[in-house]
Amino acid sequence: MNNELSEYIDNYIRQKQYRLVNSILLYRDGQPVMERYYNNYGKSSRNNIKSIWKSILSICAGICLDKGYIKSLDEPVANYLSEFAANNHPYHKLITIRHLLTMSSGIYWNGGIHYHCPMLEQLWRSDNCLEHLSDIAMANLPGTKFVYKEWDVILLSAVISKAANMDTYEFCKSYLYEPLGITSGEWAKLPGGINYSIDRNLNIEAQSDLSANDLAKLGFLLLNKGNRILSESYLNQAVSPSPNTPEYGCLFWLFEGGFSCRGYGGQEINVVPGKNIVYVIQATPTSRSKSYGDVFRVCMDFMDKGSIL
Repeated sequence: MNNELSEYIDNYIRQKQYRLVNSILLYRDGQPVMERYYNNYGKSSRNNIKSIWKSILSICAGICLDKGYIKSLDEPVANYLSEFAANNHPYHKLITIRHLLTMSSGIYWNGGIHYHCPMLEQLWRSDNCLEHLSDIAMANLPGTKFVYKEWDVILLSAVISKAANMDTYEFCKSYLYEPLGITSGEWAKLPGGINYSIDRNLNIEAQSDLSANDLAKLGFLLLNKGNRILSESYLNQAVSPSPNTPEYGCLFWLFEGGFSCRGYGGQEINVVPGKNIVYVIQATPTSRSKSYGDVFRVCMDFMDKGSIL
């Protein structure tokens, strides 16, 4: 551990009054450089991971592809979801698995104000989530526009479940969590039985709580090019820019020199392959939460100056 960096970050957190930050971990070359906990958090404390779940779902899709449950990312989702093969809309049969991974399905989405999303509320009130989604209007030709939305990950969860013939949570547990030594509560189920990270109270992702150390395990998996759990070929695709935005891959955010899993309210796993760095931050998400990308930048600037070499 580096006491100089730890003290520097402690002071920075206090000065910025980041009272909701709970955990910060930093590893370089596989060794811990910094491990800081706040608000009575510790090694085993669990935190809402929010949309980091989307990146976890991308990893599951990659494993699904590696194991042959799906043949190609460019397969139409209609091959797995009969609701999208029913000719409700001429664009439906054009939607591919890759479009779901790159948030470019073209299905209309209006997220509303965070923690109040009428479209999600309507989905939860439906009898079957897939039938409901297949009735929503198409706003764009699939593959032509990036729109960050929940529909695409819900459909991806459904594809994984149908292809592997098991709940997406059970798939994740068997092929990702258990090999990494991660324990998680079961994920919520939408009407119709599709796993989702948000429960019926909306945006209360208790089932997706993980510790900072769990997130670090995922970071090391990604840094180590899949580490026999996920193929390097899929990972390379997942962290390459999608055609419609240079800042997003297959449910991963991209930045210069690395890539990130991000969730609302300050949840991040940042991986910097060229520097062998894995960084994790967690915070309590609230309706007035913020992101804490500046903490990561401060850590990187501190290390780049050679203070901990």
